[in-house]
Amino acid sequence: MKKSLMIILQIGVIIAFTWIGKSTVSFLHVPIPGSIVGMILLFFALHAGLIKLNWVQAGATLLISEMLLFFIPAVVGFMQYSWLFSIKGLGILFIIVSGTALMMIATGVISKRMLERKGGESRRWFPRFFM
Repeated sequence: MKKSLMIILQIGVIIAFTWIGKSTVSFLHVPIPGSIVGMILLFFALHAGLIKLNWVQAGATLLISEMLLFFIPAVVGFMQYSWLFSIKGLGILFIIVSGTALMMIATGVISKRMLERKGGESRRWFPRFFM
């Protein structure tokens, strides 16, 4: 019972940051989703030590493990508008494959540069923010 209550409170902290992000976006009229701003704020709060990792870790782990449930509405929408995907399917497939390939390449390059940095090798182009 105590563990369940702790997880509910941790999910509440994550949701609170999401609400803060949404409020910030609506106040500043920024064209970024409020949930993304909220997660960025949570990241910086964790990085600054304002929030300890164990305050949100179990709740975040539960949410990530049940992430498939969050995609069910997207799958139902896909089934409802399958005719649209049959018409523009090749274009959508190209965008998905090329976007995935670009992200994999970018992740590999950044990971390689970060590992080189730890080894003390040259890192001329790497942004100072990531160092």
